[in-house]
Amino acid sequence: MDSLLERYATIAQLRAKPTSELGDDDRRTSWLQLSHYVASCMSMATDNLAATKQLLLPDGEQLEHRVTAHFPLLRAALESASTALWLLRPDAQRDRIIRLLQLRMTDIDYDLTLIKAAAKIADLTTPQGRSASQAAIRGGVARRKRHMEQMTKIAETEGISVDDYTGGAPGYGVIVEKATDYPDLNGRYAATVWRLISGLTHPSPLRMMSTSKHGDAVDNEDGTLYLVATMNVAHTTNALLAAMMTYRQATETLAARVARVHHRTRPS
Repeated sequence: MDSLLERYATIAQLRAKPTSELGDDDRRTSWLQLSHYVASCMSMATDNLAATKQLLLPDGEQLEHRVTAHFPLLRAALESASTALWLLRPDAQRDRIIRLLQLRMTDIDYDLTLIKAAAKIADLTTPQGRSASQAAIRGGVARRKRHMEQMTKIAETEGISVDDYTGGAPGYGVIVEKATDYPDLNGRYAATVWRLISGLTHPSPLRMMSTSKHGDAVDNEDGTLYLVATMNVAHTTNALLAAMMTYRQATETLAARVARVHHRTRPS
């Protein structure tokens, strides 16, 4: 994992020239630059992978396998790296821009949902509370409007229909499957790993039992059975590999977009 994180740290320091594919993507998507979204995703993936190592290898050598605590970290790493890769992967620039607009649409909608929920916490029985709540909502609505106006401007310039992005981005199951479908990692397999560890992130007794190794059952005197269950290390291995391979692919795809020169289409 250390070599993967070091490789991304090196690539993240590179600045895309205006003539590069990523540089031209940013020019066309300003001020909602594609590279900024990728950087945010990769930063989250990096943090969660580093935290996973600290949790499983606290002294850097001896594995201390947790039951489920590491799976939320691995799920976040896989989702974040997959989103960056999903955004960077299409060779057609128009497709990359559409995906960015879809992601930005989902992001700003969720942001406004949070603001509205937080505004309800204010003491609405007082004038001050009502004023603060209304101001927060107005600010969130205005922010969403600015983002929508900029997305519309980008879309119109690129000849993209509003129908192509206003529905938002697909769910993470789809993003993981589509992003990771390359020779080193089958997309359906990666999506299955994502679904499995999702059930180990949220409370799911069925998932806990189905992914555990079970010892001998002991029949207690009160009629209940006592069963020792331990987490199967294979599921940790599979989740680690899926997250790390996707992170590596996202890093190298980013490096390619930074290095590759964008060739403009000449009018016929």
